[in-house]
Amino acid sequence: MKTIDDLTKGITENGVLPTLPENRKPARELTADDAKILNRLFADLMIICPAHHRDWPDKATLDAAKQEWTKALVEAGVVHKEQIDRGKRVCRARTGKAAAFLPSLGEFVGWCQFEPEELGLPPLEQAYREALRNSHPASIGNEKWTHKAVFHATLACGRHSLLTLPGQTSRLKFEKAYQQVQKQMMSGAMLSEPPPPDQKALPKLGDPAKARSALDAMRATLQGRANA
Repeated sequence: MKTIDDLTKGITENGVLPTLPENRKPARELTADDAKILNRLFADLMIICPAHHRDWPDKATLDAAKQEWTKALVEAGVVHKEQIDRGKRVCRARTGKAAAFLPSLGEFVGWCQFEPEELGLPPLEQAYREALRNSHPASIGNEKWTHKAVFHATLACGRHSLLTLPGQTSRLKFEKAYQQVQKQMMSGAMLSEPPPPDQKALPKLGDPAKARSALDAMRATLQGRANA
């Protein structure tokens, strides 16, 4: 597997990603396809944003921007074509004077992040409530999961942790874990299914006739004690 240095060495002249300095190298390795996607991004941004010269007035500034953007995108896990395409769609959809200018790096990274619903997952708030409900001791063995992503995010947080941390801290921890699971899905990771409910933990309904008979016997016993 090649690193980002291997893929970007000495190719700024042709508009391809530049080599990152030694102290800025991301730990994640890039594939050749990743590099092509990121290269295309810069070319498209210069078309989408006609006033890009304000932020990238010359080649040196552009090369420095490529280094910074590449590092941030890789660290955020934004290297998949679907993510980059989403960011570009949001960029194109902007209106007003700001549409002519480049977005900030932070803005673009945010635009590349899919909402859970776009991936067929429950919305964050619904997923968080589900995680809390299934983390309660009374639910252990009888959990109901709407999606395995919610299950894995809950396990990553720790059930006890979700219930005992302050509300906002607990929610933030789950949100980060949920986002991480989504990134795993975007990378093609196969999530295991939640274990089936523990049948021993489920309440079992007895025979109605026997239940009524036992209830009558209990009532008779109580009545006898009352009359004694």
